[in-house]
Amino acid sequence: MGQPQTTLTPVRKPQPGDHIYTTRAGGLYAHHGIYVGNDMVIHLQAPFKGSGSSFMGSASSFMGSGSSSKEIESAPPCQKCGYKPQYCQGGIIKTCLDCFLDGRSSFEFYEYGVPTSYFNNKPRGTCSVSPSKPDHEVVERATDLLERKGFGEYNLIVNNCEHFAVYCKTGLASSQQVQAAGDAITQIAEPLGKGLLCTGAIFAVPAVCLVAKAITGAQRRP
Repeated sequence: MGQPQTTLTPVRKPQPGDHIYTTRAGGLYAHHGIYVGNDMVIHLQAPFKGSGSSFMGSASSFMGSGSSSKEIESAPPCQKCGYKPQYCQGGIIKTCLDCFLDGRSSFEFYEYGVPTSYFNNKPRGTCSVSPSKPDHEVVERATDLLERKGFGEYNLIVNNCEHFAVYCKTGLASSQQVQAAGDAITQIAEPLGKGLLCTGAIFAVPAVCLVAKAITGAQRRP
């Protein structure tokens, strides 16, 4: 957190209005935000895992931290932006790029307006076929939501960091990571459902399908 030297792997430096993301939990998922200039990023953050929040609110924080809980609790505020994760109650925050990266050394750019063929061959949560709004509008929207706390509480399924960043860029809150998780569950649920039917556990089939449908269709429009 707040390291003075950050090694960036992208081929270009971030510009205000860019949607950037960094992988966490060994690539299991990514944390997303909007770069707004001056080495600062606005992003939707889960509450610190020791804050007593629910699983839906704290999963990102619990899985994604690059440091142990004790190290985080004893760490001083970032010298660049003053961020102190143990005081984070969740919601939209503005931190320096180093705190956004949370100990990692690289980030990627989320792409917009890509062809469908390109989108279909890319990992979910890395690009969108929707065009981006002008950069200054993206920064204005992210800043406005930060100032009026207008995006709601963090929720892993229906209101996560990717929802926020994509909404700032396009006006539509969606999460391809959540979509991919729903698709994966659906692939598991179909053969599982058939197996449950064979064993007579018919009441479990609708439940499995309902979970997959809920996750796949999870998107919101503030």
